[in-house]
Amino acid sequence: MKGRLLVSSDIHGHGEALAKLLEYVDYNPKRDQLVLLGDYVNNGPDSAGTLKMVQQLHNEGAIVLLGNHDVRWMKSKEKRKRKWKSVLKEFDSMAKIDHYLFVHAGVNPKKCLSKQKITEVTGFESDAKLSRKIKGKCVVHGHVPTRRYGAKKHRIHVEAHTIDIDTGAGHGKRLSLVDLTHQHVCAVEVDRLKKIHEYSYA
Repeated sequence: MKGRLLVSSDIHGHGEALAKLLEYVDYNPKRDQLVLLGDYVNNGPDSAGTLKMVQQLHNEGAIVLLGNHDVRWMKSKEKRKRKWKSVLKEFDSMAKIDHYLFVHAGVNPKKCLSKQKITEVTGFESDAKLSRKIKGKCVVHGHVPTRRYGAKKHRIHVEAHTIDIDTGAGHGKRLSLVDLTHQHVCAVEVDRLKKIHEYSYA
């Protein structure tokens, strides 16, 4: 891969914020690999618009994974949600690139990676006991807001071989775009899209 490996998660209807970040970093799908870790819907202002944007990014080459909120839409009988089922079914639940394993919530430690259930790795089964430690891999995930790990100012949380990038967009806080290639983060407050926050996590 010649370009950057970029990742974002837990967008929750804040497609405008994601677009702002992608524009800011000059994302080019012909050069960069974008990975999205799920939860495109609910909590924010524009779930349908965000899904439409994510679908376009997927068509351009982004790796798009499912989150628990997306699975909830897939299983819903509401007409406005049901119409997105065929789109959501196009998305994966896990991805591996180099030494990184990308997943929304975690993996079932009792099963090999090829046997993981979508409802488990997305966090849809809330009682499933998940692990984010995989030998030989750095697990990049969302689902758990980083503030629960004590992260300050809604920054990402990096610990040993795990990186949590859910910086609270679904709770009105920040959406982050992480450049794994250069260990750099750009983030924006979802209710104030003017200022971009930048920092390195190396």
